[in-house]
Amino acid sequence: MIAIRVLIVVALQTMALGYMIYDRQAMLNSSRVVTLKVIPVDPRDIFRGDYVVLSYAISRIDTQTLEGEDRFSSGDTVFVTMQKQGEDWKAVGIRSGVPMMVQGGVPVRATVQYADGSSINLTYGIESYFVPEGTGKAIEDEARKGELSADIAVDAQGRAAIKAMRRNGKIFYVEGVF
Repeated sequence: MIAIRVLIVVALQTMALGYMIYDRQAMLNSSRVVTLKVIPVDPRDIFRGDYVVLSYAISRIDTQTLEGEDRFSSGDTVFVTMQKQGEDWKAVGIRSGVPMMVQGGVPVRATVQYADGSSINLTYGIESYFVPEGTGKAIEDEARKGELSADIAVDAQGRAAIKAMRRNGKIFYVEGVF
Protein backbone atom coordinates (compact mmCIF):
# COMPACT_ATOMS: atom_id res chain seq x y z
CA MET A 1 0.00 0.00 0.00
CA ILE A 2 2.82 2.41 0.88
CA ALA A 3 4.71 1.43 -2.28
CA ILE A 4 1.67 2.33 -4.42
CA ARG A 5 1.43 5.76 -2.73
CA VAL A 6 5.14 6.38 -3.32
CA LEU A 7 4.76 5.37 -6.98
CA ILE A 8 1.79 7.71 -7.38
CA VAL A 9 3.75 10.61 -5.85
CA VAL A 10 6.76 9.89 -8.07
CA ALA A 11 4.53 9.64 -11.15
CA LEU A 12 2.83 12.97 -10.35
CA GLN A 13 6.16 14.71 -9.81
CA THR A 14 7.54 13.28 -13.05
CA MET A 15 4.45 14.43 -14.94
CA ALA A 16 4.71 17.93 -13.45
CA LEU A 17 8.38 18.17 -14.44
CA GLY A 18 7.62 16.86 -17.91
CA TYR A 19 4.85 19.44 -18.35
CA MET A 20 7.18 22.28 -17.29
CA ILE A 21 9.77 21.20 -19.88
CA TYR A 22 7.12 20.77 -22.58
CA ASP A 23 5.53 24.16 -21.79
CA ARG A 24 8.86 26.02 -21.97
CA GLN A 25 9.84 24.36 -25.25
CA ALA A 26 6.41 25.06 -26.75
CA MET A 27 6.84 28.75 -25.87
CA LEU A 28 10.33 28.91 -27.40
CA ASN A 29 9.01 27.20 -30.56
CA SER A 30 6.32 29.87 -30.93
CA SER A 31 6.11 31.29 -34.42
CA ARG A 32 5.51 34.78 -33.03
CA VAL A 33 8.88 36.40 -32.37
CA VAL A 34 9.68 40.07 -31.78
CA THR A 35 13.20 41.48 -31.66
CA LEU A 36 13.89 44.20 -29.07
CA LYS A 37 16.98 46.31 -28.35
CA VAL A 38 18.21 45.76 -24.80
CA ILE A 39 20.30 47.55 -22.20
CA PRO A 40 21.82 45.34 -19.46
CA VAL A 41 22.19 46.69 -15.97
CA ASP A 42 24.13 44.17 -13.82
CA PRO A 43 26.48 41.45 -15.14
CA ARG A 44 27.20 39.25 -12.09
CA ASP A 45 25.54 37.56 -9.12
CA ILE A 46 27.82 35.78 -6.66
CA PHE A 47 25.37 32.89 -6.15
CA ARG A 48 23.88 32.48 -9.64
CA GLY A 49 26.84 33.30 -11.88
CA ASP A 50 26.89 35.69 -14.81
CA TYR A 51 23.62 37.21 -15.83
CA VAL A 52 22.40 40.48 -17.20
CA VAL A 53 19.40 42.51 -16.14
CA LEU A 54 17.77 43.75 -19.31
CA SER A 55 15.76 46.88 -19.93
CA TYR A 56 13.67 47.54 -23.01
CA ALA A 57 12.13 50.64 -24.56
CA ILE A 58 8.76 48.98 -23.91
CA SER A 59 9.54 48.68 -20.17
CA ARG A 60 8.57 52.32 -19.56
CA ILE A 61 5.73 53.72 -21.62
CA ASP A 62 3.38 56.68 -21.72
CA THR A 63 -0.11 55.23 -22.05
CA GLN A 64 -1.47 58.43 -23.62
CA THR A 65 0.64 57.78 -26.74
CA LEU A 66 -0.93 54.32 -27.24
CA GLU A 67 -4.35 53.03 -28.25
CA GLY A 68 -6.43 51.48 -25.49
CA GLU A 69 -6.61 52.28 -21.80
CA ASP A 70 -4.52 54.92 -20.06
CA ARG A 71 -4.94 54.36 -16.30
CA PHE A 72 -3.39 51.45 -14.44
CA SER A 73 -2.29 50.56 -10.91
CA SER A 74 0.74 48.70 -9.58
CA GLY A 75 0.25 44.95 -9.89
CA ASP A 76 -2.21 45.12 -12.80
CA THR A 77 -1.79 42.55 -15.56
CA VAL A 78 -1.90 44.20 -18.98
CA PHE A 79 -1.35 43.28 -22.61
CA VAL A 80 0.98 45.52 -24.60
CA THR A 81 0.41 45.10 -28.32
CA MET A 82 3.59 45.49 -30.34
CA GLN A 83 3.86 46.05 -34.05
CA LYS A 84 6.87 46.06 -36.35
CA GLN A 85 7.63 49.56 -37.61
CA GLY A 86 10.62 49.56 -39.93
CA GLU A 87 13.35 47.49 -38.26
CA ASP A 88 12.02 47.95 -34.72
CA TRP A 89 9.07 46.62 -32.76
CA LYS A 90 7.11 49.35 -30.96
CA ALA A 91 4.25 49.37 -28.48
CA VAL A 92 1.06 50.53 -30.22
CA GLY A 93 -1.64 49.58 -27.73
CA ILE A 94 -2.24 48.62 -24.12
CA ARG A 95 -5.23 47.08 -22.41
CA SER A 96 -5.99 45.10 -19.27
CA GLY A 97 -7.87 41.84 -19.51
CA VAL A 98 -8.30 41.19 -23.23
CA PRO A 99 -5.43 41.93 -25.65
CA MET A 100 -5.92 44.58 -28.31
CA MET A 101 -5.91 43.03 -31.77
CA VAL A 102 -3.99 45.02 -34.38
CA GLN A 103 -3.06 43.93 -37.92
CA GLY A 104 0.44 42.43 -37.62
CA GLY A 105 0.43 43.07 -33.87
CA VAL A 106 1.71 40.77 -31.15
CA PRO A 107 0.12 41.16 -27.68
CA VAL A 108 2.57 40.54 -24.84
CA ARG A 109 1.50 40.06 -21.21
CA ALA A 110 3.11 42.40 -18.68
CA THR A 111 2.75 43.42 -15.04
CA VAL A 112 2.57 47.05 -14.01
CA GLN A 113 5.37 47.67 -11.51
CA TYR A 114 4.78 51.37 -11.03
CA ALA A 115 2.17 53.79 -12.34
CA ASP A 116 2.49 57.56 -12.16
CA GLY A 117 -0.37 59.06 -14.12
CA SER A 118 0.02 57.99 -17.73
CA SER A 119 3.65 56.88 -17.27
CA ILE A 120 4.01 53.24 -16.27
CA ASN A 121 6.88 50.80 -15.71
CA LEU A 122 6.25 47.24 -16.86
CA THR A 123 7.88 43.85 -16.46
CA TYR A 124 7.42 41.08 -19.01
CA GLY A 125 9.33 38.20 -17.35
CA ILE A 126 12.26 38.70 -19.74
CA GLU A 127 14.25 41.16 -17.64
CA SER A 128 17.06 38.86 -16.52
CA TYR A 129 19.12 36.51 -18.60
CA PHE A 130 21.81 34.05 -17.56
CA VAL A 131 24.86 34.07 -19.82
CA PRO A 132 27.97 31.89 -20.17
CA GLU A 133 30.46 32.50 -17.34
CA GLY A 134 32.82 35.38 -17.97
CA THR A 135 30.67 36.99 -20.69
CA GLY A 136 28.36 39.21 -18.63
CA LYS A 137 30.58 42.31 -18.70
CA ALA A 138 31.29 42.00 -22.45
CA ILE A 139 27.58 41.66 -23.21
CA GLU A 140 26.83 44.69 -21.02
CA ASP A 141 29.45 46.73 -22.91
CA GLU A 142 27.97 45.75 -26.28
CA ALA A 143 24.49 46.72 -25.14
CA ARG A 144 25.71 50.14 -24.02
CA LYS A 145 27.01 50.64 -27.57
CA GLY A 146 23.54 49.76 -28.88
CA GLU A 147 24.72 46.51 -30.45
CA LEU A 148 22.61 44.04 -28.45
CA SER A 149 19.06 42.88 -29.12
CA ALA A 150 16.93 39.94 -28.05
CA ASP A 151 14.52 37.74 -30.00
CA ILE A 152 11.46 37.31 -27.81
CA ALA A 153 9.13 34.34 -28.36
CA VAL A 154 5.51 35.08 -27.47
CA ASP A 155 3.01 32.28 -26.99
CA ALA A 156 -0.76 32.38 -27.57
CA GLN A 157 -1.38 33.55 -23.97
CA GLY A 158 1.01 36.51 -24.40
CA ARG A 159 3.78 35.02 -22.25
CA ALA A 160 7.26 36.07 -23.35
CA ALA A 161 10.60 34.23 -23.24
CA ILE A 162 14.02 35.16 -24.54
CA LYS A 163 14.63 32.90 -27.54
CA ALA A 164 17.97 34.26 -28.73
CA MET A 165 20.45 37.08 -28.19
CA ARG A 166 21.94 39.06 -31.07
CA ARG A 167 25.11 41.15 -31.50
CA ASN A 168 24.89 43.59 -34.40
CA GLY A 169 21.92 41.62 -35.72
CA LYS A 170 23.73 38.25 -35.66
CA ILE A 171 22.60 35.52 -33.28
CA PHE A 172 25.29 34.57 -30.76
CA TYR A 173 23.19 32.56 -28.30
CA VAL A 174 20.02 30.48 -28.67
CA GLU A 175 18.02 29.55 -25.58
CA GLY A 176 17.20 25.89 -25.05
CA VAL A 177 15.27 23.99 -22.43
CA PHE A 178 18.46 22.72 -20.80
